[in-house]
Amino acid sequence: MIRRTPLAWKNLVHAPRRLLLATAGVGFAAVLMFTQNGFKNALLDSPIAIIKKLDCDLVAVSTARYMLSVDQRFPRNLLRRALADPAVDAVEPVLIERLLAQVRVAGHPARAIRVISVPNSPGWLDIDNLEKSRAKIQPAGTALVDRQSRVEYQFEWDANGQPKKQVVELAKKRIRLVGTIQLGTDFANEGTLMVREQAFADYFPIRGSGKPLEVVDVGMIRLKGDGAPSPEKLAAVANRLEALAEGQWVVMTPKQLETRETEFWKSQTPVGKIFSIGTLMGFIVGVIICYQILYTSLQDAMPEFATLKAMGYPNRFFVGLVTQQSVLLSLFGFIPALIVTFGLYWSVEWFSGLPMRLNVMRAGMVLLLTTAMCLTSGMLALRKLLRADPASLF
Repeated sequence: MIRRTPLAWKNLVHAPRRLLLATAGVGFAAVLMFTQNGFKNALLDSPIAIIKKLDCDLVAVSTARYMLSVDQRFPRNLLRRALADPAVDAVEPVLIERLLAQVRVAGHPARAIRVISVPNSPGWLDIDNLEKSRAKIQPAGTALVDRQSRVEYQFEWDANGQPKKQVVELAKKRIRLVGTIQLGTDFANEGTLMVREQAFADYFPIRGSGKPLEVVDVGMIRLKGDGAPSPEKLAAVANRLEALAEGQWVVMTPKQLETRETEFWKSQTPVGKIFSIGTLMGFIVGVIICYQILYTSLQDAMPEFATLKAMGYPNRFFVGLVTQQSVLLSLFGFIPALIVTFGLYWSVEWFSGLPMRLNVMRAGMVLLLTTAMCLTSGMLALRKLLRADPASLF
């Protein structure tokens, strides 16, 4: 049995120093694409983090609230009226304040922060540590603070990650931080406090034209029956509820709200386009780097290739050879880039609170881009060999 010589492998590994430089070049381009994709995914993941915490069948928001960060609300009375629907089992409001919410740690300037109400009934928000800390915020003037809030707030923490005793003001009134939650930041919110619903009346009395508890940011609705409702039932109930006050609110499933929020950030904001352009630039940079690497490698082996071509080897042989070499080079560069990316993502998430998530699908996308980058470079570098007469290559 005749064994073929693995030319693609030997062309790469015969010069270890060159291979190391080639791996570093491809890895750099892959890390650049990982970084741009990571920030883009953080942009799309972070605004829907709070939506993923809603434990309900339907959600309602104002028709004017085209994204969650916009302070547009609907009357609380609509939720009360929704209880009259025979399919509705329970409702719960979520109050969110950003415009009036300024928090200040003693000795530091005030900063805007997001304040979210804790539902009166347990089990509506699946936020880490929330239910365990519910009893801590029963006294007036207390709050839970997101442990991932930006360091610029200057919150002080003890060795267990709990807030220390410190002088803190919210809307120019004293407030005590008595526990933590885990929610994360996004591009519109750098930190979060959670308080009892009544605190909105105490700290933001001018909210809702002087009726701070009578306007709702997000309404949570649960339907009667065991198990998950069918899509048909959800759509029918949503249509009936919207008809209660046409033009005032929209009712949809949490998944639909996630999709709407993601599409807005992806297509209606320049930030999403910027990160997409950044990924494209990383791809182009990688093509240039790989082209130089592969072109030099082919140029050095040109006499050998000329001999093979003179012996009658067809062009498809050289195309296959360079394809194999390009795929191997992409793997050599991708693996260390993946390791570096894990550390980079962890550092960014720890520092900023943004959800830098890396799953199999996202890693696979960058691997495909890296492979395509190397293949494109290889085909560009191969043009001279495919067009030339064997005699001219010596």
